[in-house]
Amino acid sequence: MKRFTAVMMTAALTAGILSGCGFGSEKKELSLDSKHKPLPDYVLNASPIVQETYMLAAQYPEVVSSVPCYCGCNEQDGHESNLDCFIDQMGPDNEVLEWDAMSIS
Repeated sequence: MKRFTAVMMTAALTAGILSGCGFGSEKKELSLDSKHKPLPDYVLNASPIVQETYMLAAQYPEVVSSVPCYCGCNEQDGHESNLDCFIDQMGPDNEVLEWDAMSIS
C-alpha cells in the first residue's frame, strides 16, 4: 500500500510540474535577428521546419555546435559540428555572415 501511495504521489507531482511548464497550444513565432545575413532562397523555399531549424541554428550556435555531424562532410568540407552544416561563416558577435546549404540536401 505504501508503494502504491508513493507511485501515485510521484505521478501527481510530475503531472503538476509538467502542467506548469507551458505545454500550451500557443506557438512563438521565430524570427531572424537583423544582425544575421537574410536566409537564402533555398531555405525560404524549403519547408517551415527547415526554415525554423536554420533560424534556431543562428539563434543558438553554441548548442548546435555541440552536436557532432555524422554525414561525412567533415572529410569533404572540413565540418567540425552540426553548426557547420547550417552556417558557413560567423562573425565575432555570432552573426551569420554566410549560410551553408548542406542541411538542405
